[in-house]
Amino acid sequence: MAGPTRLEIMIDAASPVVAKLSPERRARFTHLVDQFLQDVEFRGADGFDVTSRVRVTLATYACLLLLNRPRERFDLGMRIVIRERGVPTDDQMMGRYSRWGRMDLCWASIMKDGVLSIPGCCAAMHELAHRLDNRNIFWDGLPATHSAECHEKWCADMDEELDFLRTRLANGFETPLTPHAATSQADFFNCTTTAYFEQPDMLRDHFRRVHDRLAHFYEDGR
Repeated sequence: MAGPTRLEIMIDAASPVVAKLSPERRARFTHLVDQFLQDVEFRGADGFDVTSRVRVTLATYACLLLLNRPRERFDLGMRIVIRERGVPTDDQMMGRYSRWGRMDLCWASIMKDGVLSIPGCCAAMHELAHRLDNRNIFWDGLPATHSAECHEKWCADMDEELDFLRTRLANGFETPLTPHAATSQADFFNCTTTAYFEQPDMLRDHFRRVHDRLAHFYEDGR
């Protein structure tokens, strides 16, 4: 039996969620990531080195948006420009987005001290979600097929649910989520994402706002 490919190893390193998928879904996910890497042009700006790790990390989280959809790729030739710090303002980038499907990202907001930053990652996923349909990229600043819920509301709901989980654990109440989910914001995101794909009914029943926020990122607009 053949071992994992280099791409599969890099995907697993980028997100622990993928390792928990069924073999069939993992195979589909690897295909989605490989397709994304072929479709998207990555460029570094201001001297930033776009390594294989950078490309696969971004591709991994982008393709989580496609996993529950029947489609296999984003519908536009996308160019992702990555800087170590800082990106142009939305007003400066508006023409570039609409003409070229360009997306600017700040790597320092996605990775902090070598650790994935969940708010930064989700912000990048939010931008990617806006580019799932190039026929409706902008309509009053938002894609016609995507929810207008803001990233700040998403983070606020997730933080409140994490506090709720910690309170229950501190008071000795049982919870359907592993206690490890309360360790950090990143662990809460990873554990609830795993539950979203493997135990959606449980997550919906016990952490409804978390389920709805994850659905917003992973499935809304399919």
